[in-house]
Amino acid sequence: MQEHGVMRWLQLTYKVPSEPSQKRVWVWRRLQNLGAYALQNSVYLLPYSEEVEKLFRQLAHDIQEMGGEASIFSVVALDVADEQRILHALLDCRNADYNKVVKVCARFLSRAVELVEKQEWNDQLQAEFSETLEKVHLSFRSARRHDVLGSYTAIARASAAEAIAVCEQVFRVLQVRDFSRARRLLEMNYEWTYHPSASEEVGSPCGEQPELASDEPISSPSSSRV
Repeated sequence: MQEHGVMRWLQLTYKVPSEPSQKRVWVWRRLQNLGAYALQNSVYLLPYSEEVEKLFRQLAHDIQEMGGEASIFSVVALDVADEQRILHALLDCRNADYNKVVKVCARFLSRAVELVEKQEWNDQLQAEFSETLEKVHLSFRSARRHDVLGSYTAIARASAAEAIAVCEQVFRVLQVRDFSRARRLLEMNYEWTYHPSASEEVGSPCGEQPELASDEPISSPSSSRV
């Protein structure tokens, strides 16, 4: 994403027909799902990567196909403070999504601690834990789908994946009612079980991310330079 110490950005500027309004909404949703930063109306930024270039090129093509105009520029910031402000805003959004996964896992594991102490497990609890685990997987996949920041979000992404792995291990052991092994697992992963602020509800500073208009991912044409 950086070249000779200078950070490169890709800027997408576009214009779509005012009618029908669904076209404008569709483009907006695509950009929200990419986590792009709105520099101003119809001007969006993301740190450069080959993946972002492919996605922006595909979106520009889609905009042109609907009768609109779109241009992609490779840019660098002249003001470091502005660049850092924008980058931090992007990171806050993506990291918040991963942190939400970690906090749900913390509640999952805290509940497991209670059950292990009581040596309690039944079909209803298994169904509840299974449903929570499925939801946390969905949240993680959604966070990954919206994340095109690469190494910038690597730590938060890895933490969320590790928290999920611990939940899966504990769940498998509880299913066979091996409370002694479950206790050892929970003790070994104390930092995940008693994560700070685990009881708090966490939302993304970017608000809820709308889902893609279709279930198909954005296609990626062959890469070419801007």
